[in-house]
Amino acid sequence: MRSRCASLPLSLMLLLSMLPGLSFAATLEQLSESRLIDESTEIVRGTVVYCNQTYRQPIIWTVCELNVTERFKGSPAAKVMVYIPGGTTGGLRQSFEGSPTLTRNSQYLLFLWQGKSGIRQIMGLSQGMLNIVKDANGNLMVARAANTEDRFLTPDGKPAQDSDVNLGLNTLRNRISARTPRGARQ
Repeated sequence: MRSRCASLPLSLMLLLSMLPGLSFAATLEQLSESRLIDESTEIVRGTVVYCNQTYRQPIIWTVCELNVTERFKGSPAAKVMVYIPGGTTGGLRQSFEGSPTLTRNSQYLLFLWQGKSGIRQIMGLSQGMLNIVKDANGNLMVARAANTEDRFLTPDGKPAQDSDVNLGLNTLRNRISARTPRGARQ
């Protein structure tokens, strides 16, 4: 099975991040739009209600609850809890390059996957989080600035660059619908 978010195993990245004074940029596998759609267990649009931190050894997680506005893939639910590696709790702080930050009362489109641990995470870290914004005409758009801090590799290990995402929500909705089996849409 392919790595869903990074070329380094998450456990190794986590161990290295706990060493004091060590700073490094992540090396992420670049995920295409089709992979984000196909490999997500859920795709939702929603508004962040709140975020807090929790410690599930050996990781501090930022856990955000979203009210679901629209579900493109996955089982129906009015809310989802999303776990993002990194945060501060109990006097401990962990940070992970490539981890996105969700802001309360902001709206996002998220490509999510649920692993063996049972927690929902964002596919490809920052790659799987799109901001919902309006263009000059008031149309809903999905947008994300290119991540220039981290290294990206193609699935076959060649260097790649992240790029901006800026397209109409309806365009992405149609692309998701075309790639998602009817039974997986709700």
